[in-house]
Order: sequence, then structure tokens, then C-alpha cells
Amino acid sequence: MKKIYLLCLLLAFILPTFAQMTIPRMYVQKLALDSGKNPSITWQKDKSANEYILKAWINTRPDEIISTETHPLHTIAVKQVGDGKKFPFTVVATLQLGNFRSQWKAGEVIHLEITHKKSGQKFSWRQPIPEGTALIKMLDKPLIIPPYKKYNK
Repeated sequence: MKKIYLLCLLLAFILPTFAQMTIPRMYVQKLALDSGKNPSITWQKDKSANEYILKAWINTRPDEIISTETHPLHTIAVKQVGDGKKFPFTVVATLQLGNFRSQWKAGEVIHLEITHKKSGQKFSWRQPIPEGTALIKMLDKPLIIPPYKKYNK
């Protein structure tokens, strides 16, 4: 009887954890300056680029905001990828959709906003979530982010 009681108690604590798990899916977006060059960012171990704040939310749940100010590098980040040889250095925004509190669904729209801290300039964009669970890879056409030439002297 004790074993059944302990098992039920254990399940009562564990099942809610599994009920809140969401399906992982990564979104990667190439970023560039209006000059066509990579944004200048610093690299810090396990941190998003300090020069930018990146926020993301899904259109149906605007109160579930994921931000580089409050979430770890593997959830949301602005970072440099590539080795400079086989793959050129590239600055990207990354977002792990599986880290939203609620399950994402195909057809929903991700809203993203990037802020250049020094200039205060912002850029926002939307990305529809396509069917499937594969990587959402947007590396062919970079988004132009701040600072813009007017500020970048």
C-alpha cells in the first residue's frame, strides 16, 4: 500500500512537468547593417551580444515574452556564427520556440524586436511559423538592423 501511495504522490508531482513541455524548434535569422556588413558585436561566453536586446512573442500570446535580458543564450540570442573559413562569420538572431510557456502552432506569427542599446534604435519583424518541426532557417536574405547610417558615423 505504501508503494502505491508513494507512486501516486510521485506521479502527482511529475506529470504537470511533462504536461507543460513544448516541442522544440529553432528559428535562425541572418542580420546585417545597412552597409551590408555584419553588426559589430562582442562575444561573451554563454551570453547574447551585449550591444543588442532581442525580444520575441507569439501573436496569440503577447504576454509570453522571451528576451535576451531575462533568458539564457540557448533560448534567445544575437550572436556570431561561422568559422571564417568553410562558413563565413555571420551575425544571427536565434530563438528556441520550445521555450515559450505555451505550445507554438503552425500558422501562428512570431513577433521579434531588436534594440541597439547605444543608439536606442529599434527594428521589428514578424515570422510566420510554417508546418513541421524542422529548423526555420532564414540565412539567404538578411534583415537590416540598427544602428543605421545616420547614427553609425
